Amino acid sequence: MITDEATITVEAGAGGNGCLSFRREKYIPRGGPDGGNGGRGGDIFLEARTDVGTLVDFIYRPLYKARHGEHGKGKNKHGKDAEAITIRVPVGTLVWDEQHNLVVDMNENMMRFLIARGGRGGRGNTTFATSTQQAPRLAEKGEPGEVKVLRLELKLLADVGLVGFPNAGKSTLLSCVTHARPKIADYPFTTLEPQLGVVRLSENRSFVMADVPGLIEGASHGKGLGVKFLRHLERTKVLLHLVEVATLESYSELETRIKTIHRELKQHSPKFLKIPELIVMTKIDAASNNGYQKWMERLRKKGHEVLPISAVTGEGLAPLLEEAWKFLSAKNEELHAEKPSEERIYQAKARFNIEKNEKAFVVTGGEIKKWVAMTNFSSRDSVERFQKILERMGVIRELKKMGVREGDNIFCEDHEFVFESDIIGGARAN
Repeated sequence: MITDEATITVEAGAGGNGCLSFRREKYIPRGGPDGGNGGRGGDIFLEARTDVGTLVDFIYRPLYKARHGEHGKGKNKHGKDAEAITIRVPVGTLVWDEQHNLVVDMNENMMRFLIARGGRGGRGNTTFATSTQQAPRLAEKGEPGEVKVLRLELKLLADVGLVGFPNAGKSTLLSCVTHARPKIADYPFTTLEPQLGVVRLSENRSFVMADVPGLIEGASHGKGLGVKFLRHLERTKVLLHLVEVATLESYSELETRIKTIHRELKQHSPKFLKIPELIVMTKIDAASNNGYQKWMERLRKKGHEVLPISAVTGEGLAPLLEEAWKFLSAKNEELHAEKPSEERIYQAKARFNIEKNEKAFVVTGGEIKKWVAMTNFSSRDSVERFQKILERMGVIRELKKMGVREGDNIFCEDHEFVFESDIIGGARAN
């Protein structure tokens, strides 16, 4: 069975720590700082590939971790950057985050996307040397890499989709007009998973056709097999709605079947209402009478596009494919003519957030978390630098607006500080 959903965790590499070192060589007094920078942590990329057809590999390997950057060393030796890793996914994979927001649609072959960024390496004390501070005892830790939990959802890319009741002749049609070889039998639900095939009309005219398990009444509520795979038809540009007429006895029965499929598609997703549809009457070679021709006229009067075919004898296949190509060409022109979406005004995200409770002020935010992770709180110089960073970011100013007083506790991630107005930056490690 095709696997079209999976949840994975990606962990980009952390940056290497910067080195705190001083040059110590004989006959070279005051050698000065020579601590190198840490290397960058490894990034994680997603790459869409046509040679990957399922998400089954992610079921058995749900965790992907990149290496950390190497630490800096003395003698100005910088740490080595970690190599990026690439995760291959099928073309048509949707990537969602934990908040159910769409991160990226991997809908093109060889498309690459940076899904988790590696942390930058910490700077060694050589970087902090200035004319007024020639012997800095300050070095940064490496920045943590991004960690994300992602849900992958595969929606196959096809131009034309086949829908209909079980045994409507979808698999037979697919096998007759493409090189696909789906299972064909005279019992319901022969097709158990989506099938794809390429239809070639001429040298420069071809399209991809998709077949999914047949639908039955109540499919949108979990009955049968087809609803599980309907997501694969959401991307199609044209739907061929197959209705077999060999066993139908009246027009009302035909209309009931058509309405049932329309209802199930609509309940699954409103997107199907916007996809052009061509009704295809199948198995006309086995029809007991020619009453289906009158039925076709009645459907056409109601605005439906209708064509009869027999996949066994080949009757009507060529006109059907030409009509599908005409529909597809019109849809492509419509998509190209669509106006670009309106520009969105960019709004910068808040750099930090401060909450006040009965016991303390709590400072949170991605940037705060980064600087906490990169600060060596066992070094007085590093703590003073962290205080200055808080001041530059506006944290101290915001705390004063919120009524912080002498001796109040301030939490930044797992570290506690005490506010003191005479300390640079307004806070010190507790």
